[in-house]
Amino acid sequence: MKKILKLGGKWLAGMTAFVVVSVCCGALASGLVLPFALVSSAVVDTGQTVLEQVPDDLQLPELSEKSYLLAADGTLLTTFYSQNRVVVSLDQISQPMRDAVVALEDRRFWEHSGVDILGMARAFVNNSTSDGPTQGASTLTQQLVRNSLIEKAVLANDYEAAADAVDFSYTRKLREAKMAVAIEEKYGKEKVLEGYLNIAQFGPSQYGVEAAATYYFGVHAKDLTIVQAATIAAITQEPNGKDPEHNAERNQGRRDDALDAMLRDGYITKAEHDEAVALDVADTLNLTEPKSGCEAADDPFHAGFFCDYVVAEIRNSEAFGQTAAEREALLSRGGLTITTSIDLSAQNNAWNALNAQVPVDDPSGVGHALTAVEPGTGRIIAMSQNRYFKSGTTEDPLYTSINYNVNRIYGGSSGFQPGSTFKPFILAAWLEAGHALQEPFDGSKTTYKPAYFKASCVDGGRVGQAQWSVNGGAAKGVNAYRATAGSMNASFVAMEYKLDLCDVRNLAERMGMTRADGDPLELSPSMVLGTNEVSPLSMAAAYATFASGGIYCPPTAIDGVTRSDGTELELPEHPCTQAMAKGVADGVSAALLNAVQGGTGTAARISGRAVAGKTGTTDKAKAAWFCGYTRQLAAAIWTGYPGASKILSGRIGSQTYGEAFGGTIAAPTFARFMGPTMEGKEKLTFDRPPSSIERGRAIPVPSVIGMTKDKAQKTLEEAGFQVTFDDGGYSDTVPKGAVAAQNPSGSAYPGTEVTLTLSLGPAPAPPPPPPPPPPPPTPPPTPPPTPTPTPTPTPPA
Repeated sequence: MKKILKLGGKWLAGMTAFVVVSVCCGALASGLVLPFALVSSAVVDTGQTVLEQVPDDLQLPELSEKSYLLAADGTLLTTFYSQNRVVVSLDQISQPMRDAVVALEDRRFWEHSGVDILGMARAFVNNSTSDGPTQGASTLTQQLVRNSLIEKAVLANDYEAAADAVDFSYTRKLREAKMAVAIEEKYGKEKVLEGYLNIAQFGPSQYGVEAAATYYFGVHAKDLTIVQAATIAAITQEPNGKDPEHNAERNQGRRDDALDAMLRDGYITKAEHDEAVALDVADTLNLTEPKSGCEAADDPFHAGFFCDYVVAEIRNSEAFGQTAAEREALLSRGGLTITTSIDLSAQNNAWNALNAQVPVDDPSGVGHALTAVEPGTGRIIAMSQNRYFKSGTTEDPLYTSINYNVNRIYGGSSGFQPGSTFKPFILAAWLEAGHALQEPFDGSKTTYKPAYFKASCVDGGRVGQAQWSVNGGAAKGVNAYRATAGSMNASFVAMEYKLDLCDVRNLAERMGMTRADGDPLELSPSMVLGTNEVSPLSMAAAYATFASGGIYCPPTAIDGVTRSDGTELELPEHPCTQAMAKGVADGVSAALLNAVQGGTGTAARISGRAVAGKTGTTDKAKAAWFCGYTRQLAAAIWTGYPGASKILSGRIGSQTYGEAFGGTIAAPTFARFMGPTMEGKEKLTFDRPPSSIERGRAIPVPSVIGMTKDKAQKTLEEAGFQVTFDDGGYSDTVPKGAVAAQNPSGSAYPGTEVTLTLSLGPAPAPPPPPPPPPPPPTPPPTPPPTPTPTPTPTPPA
């Protein structure tokens, strides 16, 4: 009796579904009405309620598609997806693939109007009279409806709606059937088939036939053969259980069913059928693992950290969505093609240069990172470090998810002190303030009182810690050229002392500088020695400002983004700005060029090419830097112990260091990277700075004639001149000890040495002239000459 009641209940439920769907489809011909004449009006009422739930604006959803990350030259770096799917049009799907799905899943697809009445009747009879497995009667159109409802629910994070879409109830089947009829009326058969082949799951993580074709056979959907098409069609009934990779035998049984159906319906010949059936599924596979996530970009391109930075750019920018969830969905479901700025040749050069100096598996554990930025655009050309990228946490010291090159918000660390690579910011502020490269100044002071440095933007107008002593680089009569080439600490502090620290910080900020934790630069006298923790990317972009004639461009990794339909996505704005006058930038470049040619940065020289740059080593050699550039490319290199404050000493890479400095460990890496990267590119030189930057502008030289020695010296020094004294000279008009003469006078460049002559007083009276010499003695008179006798002639014989 229980079995009869059970079958009766199943019969009534099935009858309800059949009648309502028949009404929906207009298929209740007289031959079909009679068997159900006794169905109660309640059945029709139930159907009417379901029909009222069908939305008026019924549409197929935009499907989740994977996004592609490309290098600048179009090379695929990796993909991102929540569902591995590539939407293709029907003409990009082979005929055997279309036929296999229709023959196996819905043989009357081309005949019905969305619901297969005969199939439903068959399923109704079976399900009403048998305790065995229920039979489905869903057409491809109904399956499309069901998958569309699931897709919409997932996109909306409505998991209850997703569960309702797969609920095995006749109420759900009724609604699905009505929607199937409406879908076919709206879109037509070919669009329905295209939608199904793109939305259906064809493997554990393959959605749509294009992704399945690529994964299982390494081909596009348009190139699928008969046996490949049948294999893929066999999966969708049970995507995990009939996956040919892990369940080849079960897949093969279903695949052969598909081939039998294709033969039955005339899609293939007997010979084609027999040839396909004879093949083992395992022998036909050509598995092609999809690249996904930033770990995939690390091999073979060593671009995992760059990839992670791009993802962070998207996640942090409202240009890609108002909320974090929207941005994440756009990346993983939006079908984007993201073309980045990375140059794979430069990236490879960066990886090789870093590992030549400090290999990834070096026992020292020292970290080594490099970022290169294009001046004038801000495009990130290379970003690498001597570690392998791995998302999440790991105890393997060779792997990390922390990008040493970038600020914390982009997946980086809290930054590193840049040491003397910060000095060019002081130099730029020095030149902006009207000083000159050749201007001499006194850099000999090594001790400063508390709160002794000017800072107009803070309360009290002064900043400074307790009495501060500066080590190294003290000299009198030094100029900016010499101070920069020798990285002279005390001399740079003397320059800083003459500036407003707020102006220094403002200039650095105009060049994009912040602390790596996102906070503003800390204002203190020691900032000249690089005490703020910053990132290599920020330093590379700032140095690119010098290379581009003072134009700062915020760094960017994304060149363009397009959707799957070809429309371009509007990128975040990264406007370039004139951070300083071109002459100032050229002046800094002149000093940094000198530092590489004959200063601390000689290891960064590249034969035949103009290179400017600055070394940096923090207190006790806990970090070593080199930041430098050509006209076309700027790069920053950091070396240190990640997460630890340890001295760089001992065996590091192939060398042993007492202490490693920027000029000995970071500068060589710059040369190894920049040399091959610049090969074949035009050899550009830097523009010479104007004379006002080189030597300064001529200013009046105060006349100090007649002043005392001390007053004259003070007057000239306060006016910006150096003072020397010669041996002095006499003056009838200037008192003894006062200034009698000066050279130069009139006007001269600031810092010019003025030579003063101190008066020795009136010249002493000249001595009386010597008496005239006595007249010479009178010579004795000369005697008359003796006459010569005349000879007597001899007579002839």
